[in-house]
Amino acid sequence: MGKRSSRARAGEPWFRGCSATSSRFGGSMRVPKVSFRWVSSFGRPFLCGPVLATWTIGLAIALTAAPPASAQVLYGSIVGNVVDQKGAVIPGAAVLATNQGTGVAASTTTNGVGEYSFVTLQAGTYTIKVAAASFKTFERRDLLVEANNITRTDVKLEVGSKEESVTVTGEAPELQTDRAETRENVSSVELENLPVPMGRNYQQLYRTLPGVAPPFNSHSIPTNPSRSLEFHVNGTSDDQNNTRIDGVSSTTVQLPHIVSYIPALESIEEVNVVTSSFDAEQGLAGGATINVQIKSGTNAIHGSAFEYHSDQHLKAWPQELVPGQSEKPLLIYNQFGGTIGGPIKKDKLFYFVSYEGSSDHRNVSRKVTVPTDAMKAGDFSQFLASGIIIYNPYTDASGTTLADRFQRQPMTAPGDPRCNTATNANCENIIPASLLSTPSALIAQKINALWPEPNLPGLKNNYFASGGFAFDRHTIDSKVNWNINQKFNVFGRFSFLHYSDFTPTVFQSRGALGRPIGGSSNPGHGHGETYSTTFGSTYTFKPNFIMDAYFGFTKQGTNSEQTGLGTNIGLDVLGIPGTNGTRKFESGWPEFDFGGTSDFATMGVNSNFMPYYRHDPQYQYVVNFNWTHGRHNVRFGTDIYRQGLNQTQAEWIGGGSFFGSQGGFDFGQHITAKCNPDPQLGCTSSATNRANSYAAFLLGLPDQASKSLQFPDAYHIRSMLYSAYIRDRYNLTPRVTIDYGIRWEYFPYPTRTDRGLERYDPTINKVLICGMGQVPAGCGTEISKKRFSPRLGIAWRPTSTFVIRSGYALINDPYEGLELMRNNYPIMEPFGIQTANDFTPATTLAQGLPAIAPVTIPTSGILDLPLDVGFEGQPKNLHRGYIQSWNLTLQKEIGWGFTGEAGYVGTRSIRQLGFIDINAGQTPFTDTTTQPLLQQWGRTAATTFLEPLGTGHYDSLQASLKRRFSGGLMLNVNYTWGKGINFVDSSSSTPNIQSQSYMKMNRAPTGFDLTHNLAMTSVWDLPFGRGQKWLGGKGALSSVVSGWQVNNLVSIFSGTPFTVLGDCDAAWPGNSPPMSNTFGRPKKIGSTSGYWYDPLAFGETYDPSNTDPNNPVCLAGSLGNNGFNNLRGPGIFNWDFGAFRDFAVKEKMHIQFRAEAFNFTNTPHFCSNALDNSLGDAKAVDPFTGRVTDGGDFMTFNGGINGNCDLAREGIDERQFRLGLRFQW
Repeated sequence: MGKRSSRARAGEPWFRGCSATSSRFGGSMRVPKVSFRWVSSFGRPFLCGPVLATWTIGLAIALTAAPPASAQVLYGSIVGNVVDQKGAVIPGAAVLATNQGTGVAASTTTNGVGEYSFVTLQAGTYTIKVAAASFKTFERRDLLVEANNITRTDVKLEVGSKEESVTVTGEAPELQTDRAETRENVSSVELENLPVPMGRNYQQLYRTLPGVAPPFNSHSIPTNPSRSLEFHVNGTSDDQNNTRIDGVSSTTVQLPHIVSYIPALESIEEVNVVTSSFDAEQGLAGGATINVQIKSGTNAIHGSAFEYHSDQHLKAWPQELVPGQSEKPLLIYNQFGGTIGGPIKKDKLFYFVSYEGSSDHRNVSRKVTVPTDAMKAGDFSQFLASGIIIYNPYTDASGTTLADRFQRQPMTAPGDPRCNTATNANCENIIPASLLSTPSALIAQKINALWPEPNLPGLKNNYFASGGFAFDRHTIDSKVNWNINQKFNVFGRFSFLHYSDFTPTVFQSRGALGRPIGGSSNPGHGHGETYSTTFGSTYTFKPNFIMDAYFGFTKQGTNSEQTGLGTNIGLDVLGIPGTNGTRKFESGWPEFDFGGTSDFATMGVNSNFMPYYRHDPQYQYVVNFNWTHGRHNVRFGTDIYRQGLNQTQAEWIGGGSFFGSQGGFDFGQHITAKCNPDPQLGCTSSATNRANSYAAFLLGLPDQASKSLQFPDAYHIRSMLYSAYIRDRYNLTPRVTIDYGIRWEYFPYPTRTDRGLERYDPTINKVLICGMGQVPAGCGTEISKKRFSPRLGIAWRPTSTFVIRSGYALINDPYEGLELMRNNYPIMEPFGIQTANDFTPATTLAQGLPAIAPVTIPTSGILDLPLDVGFEGQPKNLHRGYIQSWNLTLQKEIGWGFTGEAGYVGTRSIRQLGFIDINAGQTPFTDTTTQPLLQQWGRTAATTFLEPLGTGHYDSLQASLKRRFSGGLMLNVNYTWGKGINFVDSSSSTPNIQSQSYMKMNRAPTGFDLTHNLAMTSVWDLPFGRGQKWLGGKGALSSVVSGWQVNNLVSIFSGTPFTVLGDCDAAWPGNSPPMSNTFGRPKKIGSTSGYWYDPLAFGETYDPSNTDPNNPVCLAGSLGNNGFNNLRGPGIFNWDFGAFRDFAVKEKMHIQFRAEAFNFTNTPHFCSNALDNSLGDAKAVDPFTGRVTDGGDFMTFNGGINGNCDLAREGIDERQFRLGLRFQW
């Protein structure tokens, strides 16, 4: 589904004396004990004056009085103890840390207990030098420092002269010695060498991390051009993850479960992922906090150039195609680019630049149903044999009951040349020419003429459409680091993405649009740019008092346009009143549906959310201070995060089914049916099928007609998130470190640019316009300013090779629901023509839709809400929930460079948020009589609030065996055994059952729950050939076997849960249908080509007292005995493999040939959401007991492989090879 404009004015500058115009983002902002004017810019960078250095120091001084908040996530630390050979501490020893790549050095001295620390080091490889009087100088080289991590290097000095030295070379063991969270670090070795699937997105590697459910593709290309993946961590909602690029949050504001920008794989130095027990400086996430570090330049010039290629000839046959009977569709996928980095001034100023281009061009296809020539001519006589009669809606009678009114006459055309009296003596099911020449029918004829001829046999799926899909994307990542002096350094990062895509539609060649043909995109053209920046600095006031600060800005521009915009096709070409408007986004084709896409393909625009134009900014300001005193390392700071939506998109999301800004019409089957009297129901319809729908269309008589009206040209939302923290890392003893702190967060009610947001008040049945008239700016919402979250961690090092860690964190849920609150009434108003019954047309094509005037907001700010117009928002008092996470972990260095780790990791999502329709029926089988707002105000529409649902649980064993890349080998084995239980999988979701009395029925295993999840990755330089252990001579054989590397990424995990729902109607508005019944314990057959579960173990909730086998009766009051998500689909095995051959051009210059295979074993991947799990798919059901007697397609995978089973490969499940060439120097 596509989701979600105008540009704001240039921002007012931060410093006085810089001139600028007023800003839509401008305003006053108060932080406790500090008040200042904040502003922004959409059109230019947020800086003026002497730029970054002045801004950094000025911001730091301005915020010194503020309560402390976030971000050593940008930097790494080195800590240690210095002792003599007897273990006595050595105070006053000089310690120097030098970055081996840049030559940048930092110095300190050991304190009174022999401890030293460097807390704001740029990630990289370092040399540590320790010198003290009467001792030999100690030097350790090749010490790896990772961002948001602590590297411990304890030093034992030997007695001797300073001029004497002891040098140790090699990385420290991969032990996490001083922090208690659970964490993973994905290095550049893994990023550059593991077989990352098509698109080369670093998020693909998340499926190898403990506690992370396999990521999957999400949203269309225009909405998500970076192709960010959606994922869950440790049983939490998918919007509980916070990804930062060089410290700056990169959330998609409207859709917080995906990120707004994905850097090129070869531009990334490392990806740091913390999944539990966060310390106080990390917030806005209860699942994972992720920091992506972009590479920096060094004193040596390094670079790379690469190209990767795949096509249909390098791909196995898809499961749905039979070799030899069809051709593989065209696929050409190329990814190319390069990197370069080096010094501008040695030891002082460095640069890094990366470019990556992606080109995905395919031939895509789709089968749809189109009418035959006879149907287009109004001749439906071929359906007589199956008992389908087309009735004339112009023959209605007068009467008070449906049975009296709709005793219609069959449609006949005696003497018509289309009638073959030999087979149709009465010329039935033929629409007379007179009815095809009415004003409405003549409009329908204009559309009717655009259908293509069927090119496949049959009446269903009889048209094969194909076309060219194209997606081109370009990304640039750049970074400059400036070491001004030993006290002061700054850096700046700029990233840019431009994309363009085109997806054809089934009737593109006929000028009539229709559904998109394949691809992960919307119909038509998508385009846009994303900008992302970070400016950061560190300043050392004293060796024990350091400040770091940064500012970040991201603006995501995503646009999607269907073909035909700019021409009012509905109003001017077809002549249907009330369709198009005067603005571009209201132009183009209306939508024409024919009882559902399984009946006939949609004609015109296919989606009610098209077109859209989004320009969504976000800004982040962070300042931190680090103070070391004795055994204490105190860190405190503040984080101010501003988000915005600037959008044009006339998509109604407040409940109900409405067409888009061009209007639309649906032609149902009952318009050309008749009413059969029924003693109990009063009226039942005659037999119908798609022929009845199309006959109604030819007459120009829709049974549904609607339009979504967006009144402003663009709508805007602004959101603020404030946080502050203080944390002390205390070395209780040389072997025990305690990390404790507290974080404060405040999330005020969002606003618009010219006023507050809207809020529905159910106590008065009115919409409050915040900040207008008598309505306060915050709409009277009760939002706590006392949200404090404690953090505690303990790390104990019994020996130098063994660590025991335990941590706890409480994290406030930051979810705000902007995607569902962005365009409520009166920003938008849906309009639909209601009819009293299914037999009466809503309007005619000649009458069209009536004109609707914009809503006038009263000066009081209190507005009536139409009873049939939905609303989505927050209640007056949102009882915002929180996530608790904890772990107890043991880690041991076990020799040969390996470390083993095992631990218990748990989370509790307290008051887990989700959207609840407060007007949902509260009691099943009572129809609308228990809808609260209907009873109180007569309100029929859905009214959805963000509310706490209950407590989610997750408990797991997480274990790993790791070997950091050394000696030509890197190996990671990660295993998770866990179970998650929740009420909804995402905070933006609604539970299956929304009745408060039955809410606990939603508590079930999470939809992404994996009992077992095993992942293995390896990078191995084969030890053969020149310079290696085996075959190291100079012969031909040595040349052949030299320079080979093999890489593996293996995933094995168990199946995800699913639910079997029945087809009975619970007469329960806003709630799912009843679950099925199970007869005994369902038996798993386990066949992906036959039945997965025995279908005969399931059934409907029928009333056994019924005696009519032709009319089964659902059992009133029964919701079935089969719970949600209590069955499991198949597990997954996937092996991605790479083989590289390296050729040395000359010293430090190499060319590498790469061959990679994804799903190397070509194993089909079936998962639970590809299973036909509806009882409606069963061939036969006992009309009395409801039990399935013939399974048919029920419990089979006849639908094929679902897209979420392809391990985020954009719908490609079969084996695919990729060839590449990489030049590195």
